Amino acid sequence: MARKKSVNGNNHRRFRKASQRKPRKRSVSLEMDMVVLAIDAAFEIITQAGFNYRQDNVYPYLEQKGFSIQRSQESLARRLYVAPEARKPHVIYMTGVGHGGYDSYTGDFYDPIFSVGNYSTEECQGKIVHFISCETARDLGPDFVSHGCRAYFGYDENFTFLLDSADIFFECDSEIDRGFADGLNARQVHERVNVLFNKHIDALRKQGSDYKAATLEFDRDHLRGPLSGPQWGDPLASLTS
Repeated sequence: MARKKSVNGNNHRRFRKASQRKPRKRSVSLEMDMVVLAIDAAFEIITQAGFNYRQDNVYPYLEQKGFSIQRSQESLARRLYVAPEARKPHVIYMTGVGHGGYDSYTGDFYDPIFSVGNYSTEECQGKIVHFISCETARDLGPDFVSHGCRAYFGYDENFTFLLDSADIFFECDSEIDRGFADGLNARQVHERVNVLFNKHIDALRKQGSDYKAATLEFDRDHLRGPLSGPQWGDPLASLTS
């Protein structure tokens, strides 16, 4: 229903003076400046396990810390959908679970999302990136850094875990996300992650679970980040500076 105009045409009460309007622009800008792009595959038992853990434990924590989550997950974890989001300047952090190779991170049904030689600089420049997948830190991570990525966290060989204790492995890896959300720099994040890895490794050994401990130790030793060398970025990079 259309609003009836006043008889004398005086509608000035409908409008606030500029000085009376509440400033909203800055609050919107702050939200936009803290966007996390979540790129998670979830199409089979391996990626589903990681996706479910991250949905319950990672993204709520990031939101609690004031980050806005842009989700390119499940069937949207494809290059067609991810690339335009990654190019947006307000995305400061990209994270996700998927499969991978030395030169590629893949999403839904192994769709290549980021591959060496097949992405634009804008997709990684000025961002911190963390992918939980196999092998991407060997070639893709350093390639990202050479194109302006501030810091890259990933694994240079297979990320291996056991389904009956998957949460332990995902907890250790997701300490990367929590550390950055807490305002730590890349060096501090890596150091904190190693502490958690070691805590669980020691606990598993005390329980007599030597195989699980050795598997977790393998993942710890093949985690790469700026603490591992400059090819993975700036050890002082953080989401708050």
